[in-house]
Amino acid sequence: MKKLLTRLSFEAKQWFILFTKHAPGKLGCHIRNLTWGYAVGKSSTIWDGTHIHHPKQLKIGCNVSINRGCTIHAGGGIDIGDNVLIGPKVVIYSQNHRFRSLSKSIAEQGYSYKKVTIEDDVWIASGAILLPGAHISRGAIIGAGAVVRGSIPSFAIVTGNPGTITGTRTQAD
Repeated sequence: MKKLLTRLSFEAKQWFILFTKHAPGKLGCHIRNLTWGYAVGKSSTIWDGTHIHHPKQLKIGCNVSINRGCTIHAGGGIDIGDNVLIGPKVVIYSQNHRFRSLSKSIAEQGYSYKKVTIEDDVWIASGAILLPGAHISRGAIIGAGAVVRGSIPSFAIVTGNPGTITGTRTQAD
């Protein structure tokens, strides 16, 4: 009986997440911020259609916008600073399949975990992919569709697959 109740509780939670995942507008953002279990700062929004695995491992700063249709796997931990813009359909992974053993199938080997850090004032454009262990330093821009692993220095502009530094933000007042 306890096993059945646990399963029903799990199923109810999944239905709730499915419903709230697609709740539109600012009200939907507010509901997600209150109920999904991630740590979130003031004035941050997670727009509809975003999917988050392991929300308790996700920390979001103030004034962050995560646009529609993003996928975030936070099993290894993800920290997002303040004033970060994340475009639509961005994928952020802090976990990956293990695959070294040839005597076991990949599906049997579990996962490896590496924290992803996104510092303050970063823009990650549409369709970019951040792989486990990525560290995006303050003020960097990750271009649309870029695939990033490793560390990106402050104010760098990264484009392409693999992500390559193609410029630097400079002050032009």
